[in-house]
Amino acid sequence: MDNLFQRLDLNLLRVFDTLMQSRNVTRTAERLNLSQSTVSHALARLRQALNDPLFVMTRKEMRPTDRAQALAAPVRQALALLEQGIRQVAGFDPGHARRTFRLAVPSSIEYSAVPLLVDLLHQQAPGCRLAVTELVDSDYEEDLARGSLDMVVAFAGAGHLSPRLLTRPWFDNALVCLASRALGLEQGLSPQTLAAWVHVCTSTWGHSQTRVESWLSSRGVSREIGVWVSSFAALPGLLATGRYLAVVPELIARDFCQHYPLSRHSLDEPLATTYVLAQHPLTEFDPALLWFRQLLREVGEQLG
Repeated sequence: MDNLFQRLDLNLLRVFDTLMQSRNVTRTAERLNLSQSTVSHALARLRQALNDPLFVMTRKEMRPTDRAQALAAPVRQALALLEQGIRQVAGFDPGHARRTFRLAVPSSIEYSAVPLLVDLLHQQAPGCRLAVTELVDSDYEEDLARGSLDMVVAFAGAGHLSPRLLTRPWFDNALVCLASRALGLEQGLSPQTLAAWVHVCTSTWGHSQTRVESWLSSRGVSREIGVWVSSFAALPGLLATGRYLAVVPELIARDFCQHYPLSRHSLDEPLATTYVLAQHPLTEFDPALLWFRQLLREVGEQLG
């Protein structure tokens, strides 16, 4: 047992780490560009060395044992540190790099910032790609640690991110009211005016809408929600009826008012959303992500 670590080679740990993510021998072989028999042989060696089955076949997947669960995080962190060290030595050349950057973002950022980011990425790193998923109520530590995500765009003060992640302010954006232009509402709206209308809520989970509810409550009023939607795509059609208002980030309202007969109105007490960038400490000095953070800063400067 004393020389167990010396007897384990790096390839076995890579197989173990990929199996933990895929829970399937075939998919693991595809990801590592190995044959299924090679992956099965590596798993057999690991089982013998660690004296544990590690993965148990069920009807849907290979389920990790308690021993495998305990090993998963240390192995992932060790491989991530090794990969980061190799990348630091190699550096990052955006003009020739081929890499997919993986982001989780709220819908407001997907709508407004992602097109700008993709354009900059195309100009500066034409061989790189962007994969975007929707922000959910998760602490994101595991996703960032195992590399299924590179960074997360979240809301400052939302309280859902793991405290072990690194977070940096990205940019601030005011919350404004969006309405049909035909309503002829005043430029600045009071809580009482907002509460007199039925609203569209643009997220069943979101920090911005929670802030609006808290602000109205502090002023002694509450609003009625008539429609809940999961994104901003339905807003123009709903607001065009003249029955609803919606409080949204200014960057969304700005774009909609250019393309639809809608108007944006300030709130009589400024409210703003602060977006933050979250990253795992394991990848803080990854040269590719250092470059990518700078690209995100350029986007933030254009939107803030």
